[in-house]
Amino acid sequence: MNGADAARRVPWLKRKPAKSGRADERFAAAEAIVDRLSVEYPAHASRDVERLAEAAAPMAGAAPVQQPLFGEIFRIAHDIRGQGAVFGYPLMSRLAGSLCMAMRTLGPRDAAMTTIIDSHIAGMRALLAHGVTGAGCRPALTIATALELLVRARRGR
Repeated sequence: MNGADAARRVPWLKRKPAKSGRADERFAAAEAIVDRLSVEYPAHASRDVERLAEAAAPMAGAAPVQQPLFGEIFRIAHDIRGQGAVFGYPLMSRLAGSLCMAMRTLGPRDAAMTTIIDSHIAGMRALLAHGVTGAGCRPALTIATALELLVRARRGR
């Protein structure tokens, strides 16, 4: 990834005029790290999504079991949200952000919570399985929008 690609994918990572060659060296090293991690992101994200699914599996159980799981599900989704955009998977970030919003605004006792979590996990799995990264895939955009609308509808009920 060159500097222009990095600036496009990660807007806050923009090359600033260097006062010394050392700053350029550090920037180049940071770009190399992002490049390397971008290649590894799908495998890493798949592991995170499976951890998310494992944490969500007991959600169908009794209400007292749900509350401790809520924090773990939110934490994993929040990590996915942050990493997706950095490594070139903005739709992963969008789905994870929608799940984070659901976790923040809906309670663990919301009747639709299990369905909402499972639907977001299924969407993330589909993105990774088909190598969908961004907005070029209309079906993926439709799914992301539908999940966001589902969360908004539950919040407004």
